Amino acid sequence: ADSEEYHTLDEAAAVEGVSSGVDEEITKDNADKEDSKEIEEDHPPPLPQSLPQSAPPNYDRPDMVTVSAPGKALIAGGYLVLESPNPGVVLAAEGCRFHATVTFRPPYNVGSGAIGNSADTSQESIPLDVYSPQFDRVFSYYLSYSLASSEQDDNTALRLHPRKRPHEPNKFVERSLLLALGYLRQSLGAGAFHARLRQRNGCDGSERAALAIKLRADNDFYSQIARLNENGWDLTPQNLQRLEPFLPCPKDESTGELVVNKTGMGSSAALVTSIVGALLRFFGVIYLPNTAEGVGDESEEANKTNGGRREEKEGLRIAHNLSQICHCHAQGKVGSGFDVSSAVYGSHVYTRFSKGVISEFLENVESTAKVKEDGLGLSDTLLEQLVVLVNGFEWDCTVRPVNLPPGVELLMADVCGGSESPSMARKVLDWKKNKRKLGFMDDYYWKDLKRCNNKIVSMLADKLTDQTFLDGLRRDGAMIISNRTAEQWKKPMPSSWYKFEGSSWDVALKLLDLRMTLLECRQNLKGMGKSAGVPIEPDEQTAVADATMKLPGVIAAGVPGAGGYDALFVIYVKGPETSGGSSDQVRDRIGNLWRELSNRNDETVMCPLSVRAAGFGDGLCATKLDW
Repeated sequence: ADSEEYHTLDEAAAVEGVSSGVDEEITKDNADKEDSKEIEEDHPPPLPQSLPQSAPPNYDRPDMVTVSAPGKALIAGGYLVLESPNPGVVLAAEGCRFHATVTFRPPYNVGSGAIGNSADTSQESIPLDVYSPQFDRVFSYYLSYSLASSEQDDNTALRLHPRKRPHEPNKFVERSLLLALGYLRQSLGAGAFHARLRQRNGCDGSERAALAIKLRADNDFYSQIARLNENGWDLTPQNLQRLEPFLPCPKDESTGELVVNKTGMGSSAALVTSIVGALLRFFGVIYLPNTAEGVGDESEEANKTNGGRREEKEGLRIAHNLSQICHCHAQGKVGSGFDVSSAVYGSHVYTRFSKGVISEFLENVESTAKVKEDGLGLSDTLLEQLVVLVNGFEWDCTVRPVNLPPGVELLMADVCGGSESPSMARKVLDWKKNKRKLGFMDDYYWKDLKRCNNKIVSMLADKLTDQTFLDGLRRDGAMIISNRTAEQWKKPMPSSWYKFEGSSWDVALKLLDLRMTLLECRQNLKGMGKSAGVPIEPDEQTAVADATMKLPGVIAAGVPGAGGYDALFVIYVKGPETSGGSSDQVRDRIGNLWRELSNRNDETVMCPLSVRAAGFGDGLCATKLDW
């Protein structure tokens, strides 16, 4: 979790929406006939009130489970992805993951301010502790639940309430816990749920144990510029990798408050998804891929039966649906969900689900939660609806595998400089709704972005997966193409291949087509931002992106998601390896340029992150990380 998630949660949803481009709703313009044809109705069939009773899966239930979920970068589809069927191209981040570990431990001593368990005497109860050492926090609760179901709408089948006062609420943690544990209680059955909570494996044998969750985030989710400067180290990915993992956030020397600067990699979605996945796996409801075993991996080394693969895919589907519900509930709005989808499935092309799939359920949960002043609670009726939504309802979002071609890589920048208004996304959406007249440019930017985004999808999912192209990139990418600028790609160049098709020039021309399309997206986003009066691509970011795109080997650079000042992405052709294989010549050239630009401008500092692009299937997975 991060500072907004732990302190100003209502603002966090707005800020996350600005940085990721998915957490603000787009109001549909019914007057726009072209748009209205493409936007699906958000009125799916009414939910059934209950599911047929069936035995839950009986997977193993380990004493300790750690599950991780990656961050992301949206390189195409910002703003438009909020409207179906507009696609978004999202790349999962290798080396930037949120980790959640679940086990049983002795209850945390909350010290002064401890309060008694206010649960109904007819309910069972267990302490629940959430440890976040990076943010110097332990959140302590009672989890209370009934063993008997009730048809009364005002009953509380499961409740989460604090163990001490004052209590610092955290919507992303608490609402994820409430819905995930409520789903488990209902899907397993109250008896099996209770039995699992009474196993207490791994505890010290004490009579009373707590369900314990430990949260850890990889360093690239948060800016490490200040720490590198304190160490006297250059701002390079290699030096970032030298830092200890899971570094605690610094504190202001005068106030003692946490100082947290996010890098725009989707920490909230990764946090929620890791918590949900870890709880589902700990209770034995789902099976997940293990580290480095993507769901799309069909190799013999994976040593899985087809049945095992089906179980993994079903587990990811359940984790996805439940995580989407939790994340939207925490935000207080139904976003597009591409960040959660990427946290589950890895890199892919995404189209959103209809808001009506979960909006009615969330309204019911919100209206119920408001009257639970001593905690958050769910009724049996809501839990039944939740299980239907997660297990038995057909979601209309789509996930299409996509990967960067081997030999093409992602580089992200942590940018410290400038500031955007939390209402930036809302202003753009208001501009879209009001259809500001621009003469012959009327609504041009939005419509042309659709064309450009669809072309990028087509290229990454089809054109750039052709084996002839991939062979040519493998042969000539590092030694020939990476050493030439895009201007030089337009001209004939030497090649190790005797035919034009698959030659270095043929490969370079295809990459040049991708470059020009991504550049068109940049121009449209910047124009749309100017029309709406918001800095989607601020002039400072434009200058850096333009300079970066002049370097040899660089395909494109731009602002991810909804834009702003906090991040920059680069897609480039990998050069010959450097630093023992941890970097390459093109990556080093980009880092050197950014360091030079930062030295010239004291107001804007840029640090290359250590993340790289993950592939499809490199999403939610179980790991061997210990407590």
